[in-house]
Amino acid sequence: MRFIQTILLCLLISGGIFAQQFDERIAPTREPISDVALAEMPAQDNEALMQAELERRGPGIAPHFAVPIDVHITPQTHGTWETLNDGTSVWRLRIKSAGAKSLNFGFTKYFMPHGGNLIIYSVDKKKVMGPFTPADNEEHEQLWTPVFEADEVVIEVQVPEVNKDQLDLELKSVNHDFLGFTSIMSGSCNLDVICGADDGWGIVDNYRDIIQSVAVYGNGGFTYCTGFLVNNTRNDCTPLFMTADHCMGASDAPTLVVYWNYINSFCRQPNTGQSGSAGDGTLDDFNTGAIYRASYSPTDFMLVELDDEVSETANAFFAGWNAEFDLPGPDTVIAVHHPSTDEKRISFEFDQLHPGEWGSGGTEIPGGNHVVVPDWDIGTTEGGSSGSPLFDGNKRVIGQLHGGGAACGNDQYDIYGWVAYS
Repeated sequence: MRFIQTILLCLLISGGIFAQQFDERIAPTREPISDVALAEMPAQDNEALMQAELERRGPGIAPHFAVPIDVHITPQTHGTWETLNDGTSVWRLRIKSAGAKSLNFGFTKYFMPHGGNLIIYSVDKKKVMGPFTPADNEEHEQLWTPVFEADEVVIEVQVPEVNKDQLDLELKSVNHDFLGFTSIMSGSCNLDVICGADDGWGIVDNYRDIIQSVAVYGNGGFTYCTGFLVNNTRNDCTPLFMTADHCMGASDAPTLVVYWNYINSFCRQPNTGQSGSAGDGTLDDFNTGAIYRASYSPTDFMLVELDDEVSETANAFFAGWNAEFDLPGPDTVIAVHHPSTDEKRISFEFDQLHPGEWGSGGTEIPGGNHVVVPDWDIGTTEGGSSGSPLFDGNKRVIGQLHGGGAACGNDQYDIYGWVAYS
């Protein structure tokens, strides 16, 4: 869907008096929030969910950050309607999932009539997401939202009374975040992409362009991985987004939410406590929704086309690719990724790559359809890095991360599906 911003509102101070200012996107309804109907989700045990998630993880398995709660909510079955003086019909529903680190929502039916919009906001009205409008109507008829950091929100639809009957909205999935999408911390050996020459990391400055091709994303409302924009032979900036097949299936494409420029605001030096702590990146730039285009499971390749163009504020770069069957000799290869959904990181390997096969443990296998990185000389990868690109010294993609054993504190391999075979 279209790029939309999440805006935080603040208190205005004037003459020593505090005045609350609410976003004008919120309808001036007469009924207080406390009178709006509440849909309360079944209780979730975050600790038990976290333990179960850690036990299911492994190489080639996409990590989960949330648990989907199946619902059947429409404006006809839930919520509160109100008509404003100007003839606008307003539907509101409070949704609460106690203890959720964040919530996100999957609408499997979304058709917004002319003049209508949907917003999501906190019960104190300080944080607003949206609006989602008729421009978000897609052929797949779905709308999946970014994460909203609260365990209770208000979903609001405003629509002209004359078009009210055209509204088609069905919420099927409330996704309860038990880990904290923005607070999962990666290992301290990772290197922030914001680091540069002034921080002693001039090598990173050589790759500012390709860094902008990479994004963290969620799909299905509960899985996270990394992906990247790739160019096509027409060089026309069609928003093609490449990732790992094990991260998503063809039917998941409409559920994709891609977050751009999720980076730390300053360089956290590797191997420090700061680098292993939570960052300060924001999820303000995003695209929602995509169309499946191609996949090839033997090389763990997945390609989708985003529903809409990437916003100018994302400053996106469309990466080139190398489909040759010859691996580069001992040279710099680069990985840009979001380990554990952390702010964007970059890793370097300076040794010879070799061909391999998934499940071979990183062993060299001539004719293999994967590329093996023996170890990382700077940085590493982690869960959540899956689907991220491996660039050769000429800044061309040669593979996307399938898995491996690499982590902070070891010299183990990573293995990438080889673009040449995809």
